[in-house]
Amino acid sequence: MNQTVSFDELRWLQELNANTRKKNVPVLIGASLLARGLIEQKAGGFALTARGRIALAKLG
Repeated sequence: MNQTVSFDELRWLQELNANTRKKNVPVLIGASLLARGLIEQKAGGFALTARGRIALAKLG
């Protein structure tokens, strides 16, 4: 399992942390973050999961 987070992924985690929901996450980055369980898809877009907040706290 790949645990490395790229700079682009980190940027989008920070964007999702600043805004509660984001609709326009790039497809490849969104798929990668979804597969790792760092974000989840909701009705209004993407939202950060608890695991994503923990990862962001450790990285950011």
